[in-house]
Amino acid sequence: MIANVKILEVAVYHPENKVGNDYYIRHFAKQGKDITGLLEATGRENRYLSTDRNENPLTMGIEAATRVLAQSGIHAEDLDMIVFSSGTPEYVQPTNALKVHHALGGKSSAIVYDLNSNCVGMVVALEQISRNMIANPAIKYAMIVGSEQMNRYSRTDEEVPYSNFGDAAAAVILERQEEADAGFIGSSFYTDSSMHDTIVLPATGFSNIYREDLDEYDKRVEWLPFNTDDAFLSAKHAIERLLDENGLSKKEVKKYFLSQLSKKNIDVICEQLNEDPAKFKFIGNEFGYTGTSSPFIALAKSVEEKEIERGDIIVFWSVGSGITSCNVIYRY
Repeated sequence: MIANVKILEVAVYHPENKVGNDYYIRHFAKQGKDITGLLEATGRENRYLSTDRNENPLTMGIEAATRVLAQSGIHAEDLDMIVFSSGTPEYVQPTNALKVHHALGGKSSAIVYDLNSNCVGMVVALEQISRNMIANPAIKYAMIVGSEQMNRYSRTDEEVPYSNFGDAAAAVILERQEEADAGFIGSSFYTDSSMHDTIVLPATGFSNIYREDLDEYDKRVEWLPFNTDDAFLSAKHAIERLLDENGLSKKEVKKYFLSQLSKKNIDVICEQLNEDPAKFKFIGNEFGYTGTSSPFIALAKSVEEKEIERGDIIVFWSVGSGITSCNVIYRY
């Protein structure tokens, strides 16, 4: 039989400290800014933010990874690949995936590396690793860990990044199986690099982070206004095209797990697709925007709430700064 890849298990970690909209409304009101419209468009209500300065994307990722192993019954020594995804990685050297491997007690033959596609990173990792596993019988189990802590790097006078991001991590275990009717179905990408300078971290680049003549503010994430209408329109075209190429229809899709950057954007894609809003899982009201992990936290909540079952067709789509987006269709 033809091999494919199954999403075996997914787990989530977030800090306990919950911060509501009121804090940010008061914070920006002191600067003469009203962000109530922004928070309504993004669908924000709460987000989890760590109060522990020792907690970071790596420690959160390790916690999510530990949880997904416990839920799946898979041992760290069974993992043939560990991939870490973050737009705010704790380390550039060594790879964060190496540190996850060490914390879990992985085996010496495991493949470990980081994948940084910013907010679309875990979806890209799902696509790349699925294709790799299908082609390589030596990879039986793979783990993807996605973790983000953008709020900590945000400028406190920039409304979008500071008020919208929450701290969280997700971990997914993939299993290679000899089942042609399970798992990965197809994928597509969209890139518009004309906006490459709209979201930049560090704002002055790594080569300047030690310059004493630059203020800390200059080194935090720079988030300039940009228009993602084309990117979200591309989601509609990409999803419809990919379904058609694989002999599927929209009525066969059980759930859509999209970027949780904005509830308004999800509603736009839903309307463009002429789909049932109930198919679009939104968790940004509870978690805030968690970047790379956001579609997979939505997946985890749907699994927890028994909204999907094995055999269902599910769609992932997300977008990263710059901009680039990825669309993946899976049979859960």
